[in-house]
Amino acid sequence: MKRPAVLLLALHALAALSWIIAPANALAQSGFEGFELRPPCEGTSAPAYGKPGGPPAIMVWPESSLNKSAWAAAPCLHWGGGKMRLAVALAATLNATSLDELLVRFGALSRYKSIRFWSVMYETWDDFVDSSGFVDGPEGQQVLPDYAPADYVTGRDFYYFEASRAGRTIHRMTVRKRSPDRIEIATENITPIRFAMATLFEPGALQSVTFFDRRSSSEWGYFQTIGVGLGSSFITVQSTSPYINRLTALYRYLAGIPTDRDPPAARH
Repeated sequence: MKRPAVLLLALHALAALSWIIAPANALAQSGFEGFELRPPCEGTSAPAYGKPGGPPAIMVWPESSLNKSAWAAAPCLHWGGGKMRLAVALAATLNATSLDELLVRFGALSRYKSIRFWSVMYETWDDFVDSSGFVDGPEGQQVLPDYAPADYVTGRDFYYFEASRAGRTIHRMTVRKRSPDRIEIATENITPIRFAMATLFEPGALQSVTFFDRRSSSEWGYFQTIGVGLGSSFITVQSTSPYINRLTALYRYLAGIPTDRDPPAARH
């Protein structure tokens, strides 16, 4: 198979990965010099939360920009020394009466197979994952029911699997901090993510951190950022569209918006 075909297949597999989570015209910005990824754990977030009822803000910093600026991730993200090959962030506002309500949606991994995302390879809507769910440990043998909001306590680790075109992978989810008005949840792959004969991500090379912050009695800030680490294949940083589409699909799911609503956030 020729190299361009392999690249397209691998990117399609990447887009099919769940994790990591718009209205029709989501704002996507990329390649800005001076773009600062500032998660809520550092104060006021950048990008800033989208307005209620409006599109989320999505910002991307590709490898070329990171190299030029000698960029390092915020220490509070705990991303392996702060060095990344690609960073993506989505910030939006969600309607919910409580943190528990958001955790019910976020933690319903058994329902993620209902999410649709835009496939840049086939230029159509496709399944986000074939299946996903919590498992009994890093070996991931026994599938468990979805956890309740009360189970998300500071310092607790969960393990979950995703099955997609890239095969079956195991990930760790860690509740780093929780209070009545905020939660911070980190994920990373603990098994390699492969497609065909290629390893796309070594263990720990694909990471995300998700924040829910209370903004008012019925509004919550939602911030999710993805970091692609040094243990990733060159294939994984050739396009930012799969990451944008995945973040948008998860946001739409959490917001109760049809995940396959046109237009896609990143069509190509």
